[in-house]
Amino acid sequence: MALRRFAHENNANSSPRSPEGPMLASPITPRSRPSFGIHRSPADTPSISSSVPFDWEAARSRAPPPYATPLKARGRKSVATGTTGTPATPRKAVIRKKGILERISNLPSAIAFEIALFPHNVPLPTPKTSARILGGAIHVIHFFILAFRDNEDGWDSISGSKQNSWFDWTTPITLLLVGSSIFNTYNLCTRTRSYKFHHRPDPLSSPHAKFVVTNLDLVPLERPTFSQRLRTNTWYSFLYFWRFLLGMQPPKRATSPKEKTSRVQELEVWDPSELDLELFSIYSPAHALLWLAMGSSSWVYSVLIMGLVGLQLNVLTHSYTRLIKDKQILSSETMKEYNDVFVYPRINPIRRDVAVMTHQSEVVNVWED
Repeated sequence: MALRRFAHENNANSSPRSPEGPMLASPITPRSRPSFGIHRSPADTPSISSSVPFDWEAARSRAPPPYATPLKARGRKSVATGTTGTPATPRKAVIRKKGILERISNLPSAIAFEIALFPHNVPLPTPKTSARILGGAIHVIHFFILAFRDNEDGWDSISGSKQNSWFDWTTPITLLLVGSSIFNTYNLCTRTRSYKFHHRPDPLSSPHAKFVVTNLDLVPLERPTFSQRLRTNTWYSFLYFWRFLLGMQPPKRATSPKEKTSRVQELEVWDPSELDLELFSIYSPAHALLWLAMGSSSWVYSVLIMGLVGLQLNVLTHSYTRLIKDKQILSSETMKEYNDVFVYPRINPIRRDVAVMTHQSEVVNVWED
């Protein structure tokens, strides 16, 4: 027993053996292993299954972290933020300015770049402001046309001359304005966006839904090159010639691979732009007809009807736009609450590994009494 105890102690406390025999060495204190706390990131823990919630309260209050930043062996002192214990002195950067020759040489490339970005680099107003400017300008043009006609009628009644000419410079301008209102209405009503449902076999309950054949290949098929087509046609002609001489059936041409198609449902959703909606509420075909029917005796009623039509169209379009946005907010918040309450707690449960571990230095020597 004494020899076995002596061998165990030598094996635990001695260094690697040498040819002369075992060399006794002083006991070495084992290195302390890093302890991973609950506040550390899951990536720092030795287990992959451990997930720790993020401390949002500490992030919002900008509280100091419960652990110190690990020190680097050879870290570079930052001259911009300063070091601990010394006041932060900003670094004075030296910026090299371009010379006059360099700026002149870069001028053609800068002009070409701005031309390539046109008209996206033009600072245009918002769609609502643009629609108001266009609608106001059209109403002003209609007012000048009406004032010109009233002055002509008054001058004709004073001078006693009657002009039966119905076509003058105001006619094409009026037709152009009326045509613009009709075109804006048509563009507003026909602007749609298509959505395809690949996993919906049942018909949708909408008059705008229909079945269409769509291409499932995202990358189009490559067309064969000229050499490949020439080689294929030559081989086909050679086979066709010998089969014709031997009285056999002519060969069949190799068909190109067909595209993957599928019959899916397509839903066309009305997607009007903000400019068209605002311009339609300011200058619609009803406004154009009221300007045409306006006279010197009924201009008050015409102006009142025009203002009332524009006001109700504006209120209706803006209210319906807000309704659609509110429905989108409601649906998004409903899905968010459903995910937070039912989905995320079941998919990503919070796990924490708890274990007890010992080290060689903590083992009691069983050979001692």
